[in-house]
Amino acid sequence: MKLAILKVILWPKDLNESARIIPFVPGKINILTGESGVGKSALTWIIDYCLGSEKCSIPVGLIREVTGWFGLHLQLANTEMIVARRNPEGQQTTSDLYWAEGLKLDVPPTVEKNARVEDLKNRFNQISYLPSLDFSTGENAGFGGRASCRDMVAFNFQPQHIVANPYTFFFKADTTEHREKLRIIFPLALGAIDANTLATQRELKDIEREHDRLQRELDARLAAARAWEAEVESYYLQARSLGLLPDSPAPETGWPLDKYILELQKVPGTVRTMDLPDIKEGTSEAAVVELTRLINEEDRLGQEIGSIRRRLGKLDQLSSSVSEYGTTLTSQEDRLQGVGWFEDKVQNTHECPVCAAVHPAGNPRLVELQILARELKSLTASVHQAPAKLDQELLVLRQELRDREGTISKARQKRKYLEDHSAALAAQRQRVRQIYLFVGRVEQALENVVASRNVDEIREKVKTLVQKIAELKRNLDPRTQRDRLNAAIDTVSAKVADYARLLQLEHATENVHLDIRELTLKFSPLSGRTDFLWEVGSGQNWLGYHIAGLLALHEHFITLSHNHVPRFLVIDQPSQVYFPEAWPSMEKALAGQGKTDVSSDIDGVRRIFGALSHFFDAVAGQFQVIVTEHAGAITWDGIPHVHLVGNWRLGHEDFLIPASWLKTREDS
Repeated sequence: MKLAILKVILWPKDLNESARIIPFVPGKINILTGESGVGKSALTWIIDYCLGSEKCSIPVGLIREVTGWFGLHLQLANTEMIVARRNPEGQQTTSDLYWAEGLKLDVPPTVEKNARVEDLKNRFNQISYLPSLDFSTGENAGFGGRASCRDMVAFNFQPQHIVANPYTFFFKADTTEHREKLRIIFPLALGAIDANTLATQRELKDIEREHDRLQRELDARLAAARAWEAEVESYYLQARSLGLLPDSPAPETGWPLDKYILELQKVPGTVRTMDLPDIKEGTSEAAVVELTRLINEEDRLGQEIGSIRRRLGKLDQLSSSVSEYGTTLTSQEDRLQGVGWFEDKVQNTHECPVCAAVHPAGNPRLVELQILARELKSLTASVHQAPAKLDQELLVLRQELRDREGTISKARQKRKYLEDHSAALAAQRQRVRQIYLFVGRVEQALENVVASRNVDEIREKVKTLVQKIAELKRNLDPRTQRDRLNAAIDTVSAKVADYARLLQLEHATENVHLDIRELTLKFSPLSGRTDFLWEVGSGQNWLGYHIAGLLALHEHFITLSHNHVPRFLVIDQPSQVYFPEAWPSMEKALAGQGKTDVSSDIDGVRRIFGALSHFFDAVAGQFQVIVTEHAGAITWDGIPHVHLVGNWRLGHEDFLIPASWLKTREDS
C-alpha cells in the first residue's frame, strides 16, 4: 500500500495561533532529534490516532491541553489526503473526523468535522486492496473477521516500549485481541493467501453447505422409499377391509412393491363408482347448533333452580327464627304487664307503694319502664305480622321452582332425542369420511412413493457438487498453502539473518526463524535447542532483532503484487539501549582524536542507521522511515538516505508545541 507521511499537523485550540506543521520527506530516513520531554514520542501516537485508532494514546497533559485537532498530510499512490481527528478531551476517543482528498492539497487554517472514522477506515481498506471476506466461514467470525487496515499497522510502528521489548515484537501485539488477529492475518500479509483464496474458501463453504442439504434430501427420500415399502401392504389390507378392492386377491408372500402399487391405484376409481350416501353437512350442523343451545339452556336452568333452592332454604331458616323470636317477645311483654298497675298506684300520690318514698316530680325509672313496655309491644305486633309475608314469599318461590324443573325436564328429553339421532348420522358420516380420508392417504402415499423413487436429478446434482468440491479443495490444497507460507517465512527469515549480521548482533550465525504463531523470532543453534527472542539476552540484541525483523518483513512486502501494508515505519528511540552519559556532536567526538576512536554505543546506533540505509538501497527508496531520537547527528552523519526533520533542543527549533502557543496559554 503506497502511503507516505508528508506532514504531521496540530491545530491549536486558540484560533489566533497558526497550525503546527512538522514536514517529512517520502523515500527517506526522516530523523527528528531532540531532548527528552519535547514531544518526540507523541508523534507515534498522533500518527496512529489519525490513521483510525480506536483509542487515543496521545499523552495527556500539555499536548492535549493546547491542541484542538491532530492531523496528517498523506501521499497516496495517485492523490494526497489530509485527515484530522478532534482532541477527545476527557474521553478515550472520538469519531469526529476531517477528511479531504485531492491531487494537490494545502493545509487548511482550521478544520471542522465532515466525516466519520469508519469512512476513513473503509477508504484505507479500499486503497490497500484488502479483501472484504472473513477468514472464518462460520456464523460467528470472532477474530476470524475480515482484515482491516488497522490490523496492518502492527508492522508500521515500533514505539519506545516495543522496539526493545523481548516479549512483544509487533505493535499492539501485547493485547489478546490484536495478537490473535495478527496470527490470522499473517499469511495474507506475507502473500501466502490472497483475496482469491478467501473467495475460494467462501465458495467452498457455500457449496459444501448446498451439498449437505441435497445429500440430506436424497437420504430422506431414499429412507422414505424404504418406509413406504413397509406401508403399502398395510394400505392394501385396509382397502380390502373397507371393500374398496372387491376383485383383488389376498396378498401373497414375496409380492414386489410394484404389485401393491398397481393394485392400490385402482382404489380412487372404485370409490367414484360406489353408491356412498349423500349426507348433508348442513343438517348435522343445525342439529349440533340446536344441541348446543339445549345444553346451554340446561346449564342456565340448573343455575336458576340452584339459586331458587338456596333462597327457599334461607327463607325457611328465617321463618323459623321469626317464630322463635315472637315467642320470646311475648314472654317479655307478659313480664312488663305489672308496669301498668304500678303506674296507676303512684299516679296521684307520687308515693312508692313498696318503700313509701315520695316523688313529687315523677319517678324517672318508672318512665323508662313505660317507654320500654311501649317499644316491646310495638315490636311484638310487628313480629306477629311477619309470618304471613314470609309464607307468601315461600309460596311464590316454590311455584317458580316447579316451573323451572318442568322446563329443564323438557330440555333434557329433547337433548336425548337429538343425541340419539346425531349418533346414527355420525356413525354413517364417520364411515364415509373414513373412506374418503383413506383414499386421500392412498393417493398421497402413491405420490410419495413415486417422488421418493425419483432421485436421479438430486443424485446428479450431488455428484456435480462433489466434483466441484474436489476441484476447489485441490485449489485450496493445505499443503500448497503451507508450502507458500513456509517459503515466505523462509525468505523473511533469511533477510532477518542478513540484517542481524549487518547489525553485528549475537546469534546472527544461527538459524534465525520468524515464528508467526508466537509472533516473535526463534533461534536454532547447532545444539538442536530452540530459543525464542525473550531467551536471548542483551537489550542490544532485542532492539537489533526488532529492527532486523521489521525491515526484512517490509522488504518482502514490497515484492508482493498486492502489498496490503503501508510503506512506512515509525521507530521511537532506537538508541535507548545505548546509554552514554551524553551524545557529543561529530565535531566534539573527533576533535583531537582518530576517527576510529568512537564509543561502542555510538557505533551501535550508527549500525542501526546503516541498516536502515541498506534497506533503502534494497527497496530502491520506495519506503519511508521516521525515527524520533535522543541521539545527535554523530550517529547518522554521512549515512545515505538520511533527512534531518528537526532538532528539538533549546536554542535550535520549536518543540512539538510551539513557544508561541505556550506564551498565549500563560498570558490567558
